[in-house]
Amino acid sequence: MSMVRQQFWQLLAPGARKLFVEWQDLMYRDRQYDKFLNVETSDKAYEDAIHFAGLPPMPEKTENAPAAYFDLIQGGSKRYVMLTYAMACRISWELSQDDLYNVVNTAPKAIVRSGMFTKEQVAANVLNLGFTSTITDDGVSLFNNQHPLLGGPSATNILPGASGVISVAGTYPNRPAVDADLSFTALQLMVNQFERMPDAQGLPIVCRGRLLVIPPELQFIAIELLGSAGQPYTSDNQVNSLLGQGFTYTINNFLTSPSAWFVVGAKDEHRMRMFERARMEDDMDDDFDTRATKFLGITRFAVGADTWIGTWGSNGP
Repeated sequence: MSMVRQQFWQLLAPGARKLFVEWQDLMYRDRQYDKFLNVETSDKAYEDAIHFAGLPPMPEKTENAPAAYFDLIQGGSKRYVMLTYAMACRISWELSQDDLYNVVNTAPKAIVRSGMFTKEQVAANVLNLGFTSTITDDGVSLFNNQHPLLGGPSATNILPGASGVISVAGTYPNRPAVDADLSFTALQLMVNQFERMPDAQGLPIVCRGRLLVIPPELQFIAIELLGSAGQPYTSDNQVNSLLGQGFTYTINNFLTSPSAWFVVGAKDEHRMRMFERARMEDDMDDDFDTRATKFLGITRFAVGADTWIGTWGSNGP
């Protein structure tokens, strides 16, 4: 189907004082997905991420006894399948020639804008769907308060302080047992769960929440919590202990819930990823029979999360 002169008859008439062309006159937001995702390139149809667990604590060996043998563990895997996203426009030869204001011939800019939105939305859905259908290599949702550890119940028996954090032996949470609003108390819970975070065998790891990812509706609360030297909502001059944690926050305009909020560690401490198979490309061609001009935008990428480690989320109230 082609865009023809009948649809855009005002572009054929002289004397238009001002044209409001959204894809040229409106400002669009800077890229946001790379704030919380590890962005990598790919040259394959899919990428596999495979999880391996190490060994439990080294046991004591009695005199003249043989050393005990233990096995490494291969866990689950996550496959990132490269999906293609594309959009095209077709403009009749006559419309292209008679457009006095050169509006329709800038359609490639509109295509790129649409592609940028799709990429941001697909990326944000890793978080938006993180409580339900974003599945990691352990077979459960990205944000869950019972992530199974490959070491099983013995892993949480080993983990120091596990009894105050876990709800089921052999699992670890990266979500509160009851979803909570963004607050001073909820951030303290998040900090504690990050500090106790184990590997699959129950050994403590270095992983700290660093970036708070929020929808626009929570920005004022984030400022109060992270931007004040005193503890918020109190009148007794208590020090805001969150300031020493080194938190920053970023607003993501593609989050769908006004109350859900998320925390991720440094880029090398979490494994939420985007693989770019082909960056956004634009192309054009002329149809021989009709002389219509065709514009195309196309890209390929995959988004997901290998594992839950280094992430934390609450679905609001």
